[in-house]
Amino acid sequence: MNLEKYIGHFIVEEFGDAEHQIWKFRGSGERAEILEGYGGQENGRLPQCKPDSGRYYVERDDAITELHFYYLNQKGIVLRIFKHINVVDEWVMEHLYHSLHSIILEDDLKMKTSEQQVMIESMHSISSSLELDQVLKTIIRHALNVIPTSDAGFLMLYDSYKQKLIPKVQVGFNERIYQFETQVGESITGKVFEDGSSRVYNSFDELIVGMRAHNILPENYDSILQSTGTPGMVDGAICVPVSIDEKRIGVMIIHQGRMKKRLDQEDVTLLEAFARQAAIAIENAQYHTETEERLQQITDLSGQLKEKNNQLQKRQEVHHTLTMLSIQHKGINVVVNGMQNMIDLELIFFNGLENDFYSPGKNGNACFSVFEIKALCLERRRDFYTVTDKGDNYYLYPIFNGQIFIGCLIILLDRPMTEIERITIEQGSTVLALELVNWQTATKIYHRRVYEQFRKLLTYDDNEQLAEYGKELNLDLKGYWTVVVLEIVNAQNNLQYLEIHIHQLASRLSKKLGESVKLVYGFYNKIILLLSLSSTEEVYDIKDELNEIGVQEQTRESTLVRGGISSVYKGLEYINKCYDEANKIISYLAGRDSLEVILYEDIGLNRLFLNQPAEDINHFIQEALSPLTVENSRYKELEKTLDAYMETNRSPGKTAKLVHIHINTLYQRLHTIEELLDIDLNDSQDMLKIQLACHLKNSQPAVEDAYE
Repeated sequence: MNLEKYIGHFIVEEFGDAEHQIWKFRGSGERAEILEGYGGQENGRLPQCKPDSGRYYVERDDAITELHFYYLNQKGIVLRIFKHINVVDEWVMEHLYHSLHSIILEDDLKMKTSEQQVMIESMHSISSSLELDQVLKTIIRHALNVIPTSDAGFLMLYDSYKQKLIPKVQVGFNERIYQFETQVGESITGKVFEDGSSRVYNSFDELIVGMRAHNILPENYDSILQSTGTPGMVDGAICVPVSIDEKRIGVMIIHQGRMKKRLDQEDVTLLEAFARQAAIAIENAQYHTETEERLQQITDLSGQLKEKNNQLQKRQEVHHTLTMLSIQHKGINVVVNGMQNMIDLELIFFNGLENDFYSPGKNGNACFSVFEIKALCLERRRDFYTVTDKGDNYYLYPIFNGQIFIGCLIILLDRPMTEIERITIEQGSTVLALELVNWQTATKIYHRRVYEQFRKLLTYDDNEQLAEYGKELNLDLKGYWTVVVLEIVNAQNNLQYLEIHIHQLASRLSKKLGESVKLVYGFYNKIILLLSLSSTEEVYDIKDELNEIGVQEQTRESTLVRGGISSVYKGLEYINKCYDEANKIISYLAGRDSLEVILYEDIGLNRLFLNQPAEDINHFIQEALSPLTVENSRYKELEKTLDAYMETNRSPGKTAKLVHIHINTLYQRLHTIEELLDIDLNDSQDMLKIQLACHLKNSQPAVEDAYE
């Protein structure tokens, strides 16, 4: 059942027969738009979207009820139902909130795919010419394609003779822009060139404040205002450095005339990526220009110039070849294979999202452990050379997505690298970064889909509906079922690294447990597994395997894991009970600060008290054992004696031996205890009460802490 049919079915089921529409809201400054295929044509008033009002809320009038849902970056979905609905249950809003989220995620994925395609086409276009003027014009034209909401822009290159940034090409400005020559550190452009940090603005006032904050000269201030033709008609801008490796050669800035959308960090990252490719194209064009000039001036260097030109052509070929491999969408290993074909050195790729190594060569073995490669790359954060204990020389090129380490290219060196091999590694790392980010996005979507499937299973109270959905997921309705919940205790503060780790662990569990895993997903610091077993006894093997994985995680990743395995039930209708038991185990283990994976039956008698308030249990213990619990050395000895007496199953001989006293002394103490507690240890009711109080005091640390 697709989402449209499901939402329609859900509305009929919850609110009765009524027409509906689904509207999408892309964020602040945007207008809501109706989704085709989700309720007909746009008519009447637009939804009034207020993303700051919370995750979701309800608006209604006499004929229409609107359910508003808002997600990351103020994006939202509005479900308009042509019917007045007095009350919408909280669980309905929560369920629709997660169900409709897939529309936003799919839209984000399409947008990222579109951005990647535009980026690839733009990179190919700017790399297709070696004429500097043509390259510069192509760059600024395609910069506006990379940021579709922009209206104008210009490119400035640094002139070492004038020691100023000089405008070279523009789109959407008049000739006054070429008088806008800034010193290093002056205005926004000079400051971006000076410190290499991109800047984004979302109003004309912000731009003015930014320019004045960095001491723009009066003549430059007049030039930039007059160059727009209509001063004040700028509602946003992004300025990024144009660099080759660590050397900055200029800056690129784009303007948004009227606010179409707020420019954000994603726009900055996209323009920075384009600027890096533009820098390579500029360098290529500059090399070509220099080559032509030298050919005209120095004829005896023609051979050297020809070699330089061939090198530039190879750079273009490398860039084009790797880009074409990426466009084929055949996976990361295909790109690595393509890189191996271009260099005559042994290449190994470490995938930081899956913690595995891949080598196209027959003899390529992982020369570093996962821990070593992560430690080295996170410490250096850029390409470097290293020597192993065996004396082998390696060149490592880390790949990051922002601040997140996602992979590394490892090259075994038996000679110095050639320039073309360096180029291949640099260009290949960019393409691999895009591939890894796409893979990470797809993994997020998969876990979200499985999460929604599992939550949907939990919502069915009607066994027939549960059976129908179970068949849809190919689940054995009469089989043996259990639910496992694993929790990472020392979760990282960085949610992106935590998400990667959770996905890695979920993948390992799925491979380890094989066909018994029917559903698995990660959510924040937890992993939930729905397991189908051949018999009730199989759960003990599952417990052993999960504890083994927990030990491995602690050894390899310094990760602390606890987990709960529910009882095994025959029939899918017990899934809610399984999930509830598994979560109770996690709460029980957390209260004891325990790191292990246990079964629900392992909790034993304590299952009866899991939902009992700690205050009530503490009150019962105090009522049963007072005054033995007061701070008094004599009473502490009596309390210790009573604990030993219960522990030895009321054996006088064993108790006396355990507490190191004469048996007559024991009898005296027991008599004193009976008098203090006003009980008879031979009375079954009194005995049960004291046994239970001692058990609760000694077996539940959380209660014992409160008691002490």
